[in-house]
Amino acid sequence: MLKKAAFTLGLASMLFVAGCSDQADDESAADDLYSYTQDGADVAEWTSMVTPGGGEGSVELGDDVAVIQAASDGWGGVQSEAMSIDLSRDPLLFVRVKESGDDFKWGAKFVPSSPEIDEHNWGMYLIEDNNFKWNNYAVVDIKDKLGESFVQLYGEDLEGVIWLMASGSSEATVEISEVKIMYQK
Repeated sequence: MLKKAAFTLGLASMLFVAGCSDQADDESAADDLYSYTQDGADVAEWTSMVTPGGGEGSVELGDDVAVIQAASDGWGGVQSEAMSIDLSRDPLLFVRVKESGDDFKWGAKFVPSSPEIDEHNWGMYLIEDNNFKWNNYAVVDIKDKLGESFVQLYGEDLEGVIWLMASGSSEATVEISEVKIMYQK
């Protein structure tokens, strides 16, 4: 009887350890899935957009979200730190938006570190101005959205920043819960 109990306890222990190992592997795989992850507190540390003129919005930390405020000229936001994006790996941009006022819109752009043409100083839309919200993800294929001519001009290894912005009024805001980039290959 004692042997059966010891055997059962040993088997249960092995299964528990194996389960924990699988869980750790699953968490590690999830961490490896995203090449870039910023939660609301991280995004609240981003700086005002650097533009050729106007749109220098602001950001503050709200209730687990970054609250991005448009500039006095009715649009603007914040930018990430400089990052590298490998377009050959088919990256997806995920932006989780908790709230955006019904009268306002928000959008996301990519701005190359060394723009080859003047209009790229204003960034390339990844997510056009919209009113998507309610804690859902907006997702876009970055390479597809930038287009073939952009890839021909800059190549597949990009350096630059992401802009997140609110528009429609100097009172426009957008609440961001999370920003992620995931490589599909």
